[in-house]
Amino acid sequence: MQGTIDQNSLYNLFEKSPLPMWVFDTQTLFFLEVNLAAELKYGYSKQEFLKLKITDIRPSEDVAVVNNIVKENIKSGKYYNNFFRHVKKNGEMIFVEIESNLIDFNGIRARLVLAQDITSRITAEQQLALSEQRFKALVQEGSDLIAIVDFELNYKYVSPTSLRVLGIESNAFIGQSALSFIHPDDVKQVVKDAEKLKTNYQVQFSPFRFKNINEEWRWIETRATNLSEDSSILGIVCNSRDITERVEQEKQIFESVERYKIVARATRDVIWDYNLKTKKISWNLGISGVLKYKASGLLTDASWWENNIHPEDRPRVVGKIGSYIEQGIEFWKDEYRFLCGDGIYRHIMDRGYIGFDSNQNPYRMIGAMQDITESKKQMSAIKEQNNRLKEIAWLQSHAVRAPLTKIMALADLLQYNCIDEHSKELIEYLSQSSVELDQVITSITNKTDKTSGENKN
Repeated sequence: MQGTIDQNSLYNLFEKSPLPMWVFDTQTLFFLEVNLAAELKYGYSKQEFLKLKITDIRPSEDVAVVNNIVKENIKSGKYYNNFFRHVKKNGEMIFVEIESNLIDFNGIRARLVLAQDITSRITAEQQLALSEQRFKALVQEGSDLIAIVDFELNYKYVSPTSLRVLGIESNAFIGQSALSFIHPDDVKQVVKDAEKLKTNYQVQFSPFRFKNINEEWRWIETRATNLSEDSSILGIVCNSRDITERVEQEKQIFESVERYKIVARATRDVIWDYNLKTKKISWNLGISGVLKYKASGLLTDASWWENNIHPEDRPRVVGKIGSYIEQGIEFWKDEYRFLCGDGIYRHIMDRGYIGFDSNQNPYRMIGAMQDITESKKQMSAIKEQNNRLKEIAWLQSHAVRAPLTKIMALADLLQYNCIDEHSKELIEYLSQSSVELDQVITSITNKTDKTSGENKN
C-alpha cells in the first residue's frame, strides 16, 4: 500500500505510538524520521538516528539478508511482516517483529516501519524448545524407562525407550496393568511399595522381575514420584532401569562368598587373602584353630605375618615372594617355622597364588597354610631310627666279619696242608659255608646303606 503522509500525521503516528516507529529511504537505507519510542528503546537520540542506516542496528551477519529484502519490497511495494534481530546502542541484542508499508515521504520513496520487541517471547520459545530437546534426550533417548501410572498401577504413558529396554512398543502398555507384566512372586511386594505413595511423595521400590517381549524375566529397579496433584501429569511418574546384569553379578559374588565360607569351614588349613596394595591380610577361622590366635583378629597387617616367621627363615621366605612377584610367577610354595599364639613355633607348609592385572602389576595373593609339625617330627624319628639300625647293622656285620675272616683263612690253610681225604672234604665244606656267610653279611650291609640313602632323599 502506497500513500502520502504530512507532518501532522507523522507527528501523531510517531510521537504518540507506544511502539518504536521510523521511516527510512529505500534507496540509501538512511533513517528519515524516528519516534520517541524508538529513541527510548534503542538508546539513540533522533539526531544520532538520522545519521544511521537501518543496517547499522542489525548484526553484521544479517546485513546482506536485509539488503535483499529491501530490494524485493521495492519491487513488490506490498505490506511486509517478519522477525529480525536488532542491536541497541549499548550492544544488547533484541528480537523484533517488523511491519512495514511503502510510502512517499516528502517526495522520497520510503518505508514506514513499526517494530515490536518480542525478545521475551522468543526467549521463552527457545527455552521451551530446549526443554523439549532435554525431555527427548532424557525420556525418549535416555537409558531409563519412564512411565506414568495411576494408583491402580495402570499405564497412562510409557516412554519410547520401552522398545529398547523391553522390546515392546510404548503404546502397547497404555491401559494395561503393570502387575500383569510383573513376576507373580514379586507382585505382593510391588503392591505393598505402591501403597506407600498414598502418604509419601517418593518411594524406592524393591527390585522386581518384569517380562520382556521374549517372555524373559528382567530385573527392574524403580523410583516412583507421586505427581497426581500436578495438572500436567495427574499420575505417578516411575523411573525404571534394567539391573539384570547387576543382580546376576551380585548373585555370583554371593555364591562365590558362600562357597568360600563353606570351604573355609570345612578345611583344617589356614586360608588367607593378602591385598598387596593395602598390605592387609584377611584370615579364615583357621587362624584360631591352627595358629592359636584369637578369631577376632581376622584382618592383620602383612608385617604381623612377616614378624611371626622364625628369624632364621624370614629373609628366605619374604625374599622368595618378592622374587616371584618381580618375575611374574603366579604359584608360590615354601616351608618355614611360624610363631603361634601359644608361643610355640610350628612348621608350616604355605602355598599361594599371586594375581596380576592386565599391566602385570601384582594386586592380590590367595593361599593356604598347613601345619606339618607332626609330619616333620615323624620324618625326624624315622631318620633317627634308620641311623640307629644302620649303626647296629654295621657293628653286627663287622663284628661277625672279623672272626669269619679268620675262619676262612684257617680253612684255606688246613685245606692246603691236609692229606686225609675225609678231613679234606670236611675242611672244603667249612670253607664253602664261610663264603656263603660272608655273602649274607655283604647283602645286609648293602640293603642298610640303600635304605639310609632313600630316607635322606
